Amino acid sequence: MVILKQENQIANRFLSASRKHFVGKASPHIHDFFEMEYIIEGKGHCMIDGRTYPMTAGSLFLLTPANTHAVYDADADMINVMFKCDHTDPAFSLPFLYAPSSHRFCMQDADRILMAAQLTELTRVYEQQTDYARTLLSCVMQKLACAPRADTDGGLLPYIQRSLLYITENFRSGVTLESTAAHLGLCPTYLSELFSRQLGMTFQAYLDRVRFSCAQNLLALTDLPVCVVHEYAGFRDYANFSRRFKQRYGTTPGNYRKQTISPKTV
Repeated sequence: MVILKQENQIANRFLSASRKHFVGKASPHIHDFFEMEYIIEGKGHCMIDGRTYPMTAGSLFLLTPANTHAVYDADADMINVMFKCDHTDPAFSLPFLYAPSSHRFCMQDADRILMAAQLTELTRVYEQQTDYARTLLSCVMQKLACAPRADTDGGLLPYIQRSLLYITENFRSGVTLESTAAHLGLCPTYLSELFSRQLGMTFQAYLDRVRFSCAQNLLALTDLPVCVVHEYAGFRDYANFSRRFKQRYGTTPGNYRKQTISPKTV
């Protein structure tokens, strides 16, 4: 399985954008940055966490470090953007990060023109005009947030939205309630109260959900050795991970891998 690192993919450590024609397949892989793929024209299939989506003109796929991603039977023109979250911009957010029912956005005809223009401009300026590139990326995210969806997170407070971004980007490292609160400039006790009030679960419960979901995908969709899956899912100790995995799912990580999980086409 390919594991892509930001230092090799993102030249300026924040953003990289390119337009390309992609033919063939990309085997299941993960990365430690966010990625956007906008389909200009063509066809193919994009698999994200075991669900297979059609690649059609006007489709936009939004991927996080927690997702396992693959592409099959592709013959498409696309714009690819790889980026880190802009934690310095309070307006920057990933739409529907908390409870996404789908990672695929379908642009209407009028929006396709705007989206293609913004992303094309992003490919042109990201190396030399960083501040302008940040603004363009934030505009794209805000446009996606306005798209009609059933799973909107519009009711989440900005502090919670920013904490979810921080967790999603750093869940493989030793992220904690204290480090997240420090990143946001909040008291840990206050952030803990916000989590319980807004999400109906503790900070640790949400972090566990992200990590265990990632572990499930790695076991089911990749050939990463079982004994090291825990590292890429953010767990430090395999024995503890295996014990908690069995408590949570009723089976060991090794047995879970042996189960057949058929990708769903949507």
